[in-house]
Amino acid sequence: MTGSDEGKQLGYRSGGFMGRKVLRIMPMESLFPKDEQVKPVPASGELEVPVEVGADFARLLDWYAPTVFVSWIILAVNVVVFVSMLLSGFDPDRATLSKLLGWGADYGPATIGRGEWWRMVTSMFVHLGFMHVLFNMLVLVQIGPFMERLLGNVGMLIVYLVSGIAGALCSLAWNPYIVSAGASGAIFGLYGALIGFLVLRRDSIPKAALANLMKGAVVFLIYNAVWGVLHSGTDLAAHIGGLLGGLACGLAVSNPITEGFARRRLVRAVAAGLVSTAVVLGFAIALPHPLDLQKEMLQVAELEKKTDAKFRTIFEESKAAHLSDRQVAQRVQNEILAPWSAERKTLLNFRGLKGRPGEIAGFVLAYVTAREQALMKLAEAFRAGNRELVTEALSDQQRAQENLKASLGNTARK
Repeated sequence: MTGSDEGKQLGYRSGGFMGRKVLRIMPMESLFPKDEQVKPVPASGELEVPVEVGADFARLLDWYAPTVFVSWIILAVNVVVFVSMLLSGFDPDRATLSKLLGWGADYGPATIGRGEWWRMVTSMFVHLGFMHVLFNMLVLVQIGPFMERLLGNVGMLIVYLVSGIAGALCSLAWNPYIVSAGASGAIFGLYGALIGFLVLRRDSIPKAALANLMKGAVVFLIYNAVWGVLHSGTDLAAHIGGLLGGLACGLAVSNPITEGFARRRLVRAVAAGLVSTAVVLGFAIALPHPLDLQKEMLQVAELEKKTDAKFRTIFEESKAAHLSDRQVAQRVQNEILAPWSAERKTLLNFRGLKGRPGEIAGFVLAYVTAREQALMKLAEAFRAGNRELVTEALSDQQRAQENLKASLGNTARK
């Protein structure tokens, strides 16, 4: 093959110049057919949506979010946490406040009073029973993957967390003395985000798809509103807070499903997350600090131990030092009765509590009052040297303990 023939094969021409070949590069367009030439990438950095994809709404969402994984990770975390609770010995029918708090449930005195704000996040992955977690996860399977394609992977995570936190914050503001847990606030937020997106983007979604989506969202909200009203124990405040938080995020993320959609929704989702963080911090700081009933009950339990130890000390010293009855009475009044009187005054602040916390606070207050009266009788008995009155005072203390156990047992079975 001659130099000229070789050049024709490779797409260049050769010419003599001091015994060397000079390459004259031909335009690259000549090497490819026109229909195979690479199209320029749009300014948005996204590939142009094929015509057949743009005509199908479902395929269009798949194009902008081809991989769904955030929804499945959220579902897996919820299931793993609940299974772990069961394996640790958690009994949904006999759940105690301490056990729920140990797993990260939301509770005003702990979240606000002790500054454990992380509970607003952990509580959305904690469930109180099998049906609770099952129902929430079934709804998440229905709405989660679709919303992840609509919002994007990052947008889905941000909206879910913001909605859950908004629900927890609303629950704390409405009644900080209930133990709140579950994914329902975050799931309500997904439906709120869907409504917010659809309200502004009616022009980007086919009418048939728009009607079906809106119908599904409305049916979900009506059903859960009726369920919440008819079933006591439902945290309606968390549902409303989650719905409003998601609605705000949906309005913020919503943008035309056209060229640059993926980039715009990512920027808007991140911005919504940052703004939501500032709003949540502002509301959290403004929340009043609730009384810590659990802490106060632990105080009473600790006072019980100290009282028993102090009784043993006084009676041992009375034998060793031959204390008179009046001296014993004075020590009982100063060292034992005084702390119980102070505790009763503290518990008077809990009389305004509502629901089960208020009921428990009433039982504890009644118990502390009975113990105080029994100790007053005991001090008076020693002062008067009345042994029968001493026995009666000790019996009153025993009866107060039995009454408290019975009262707390009855309220736990309700």
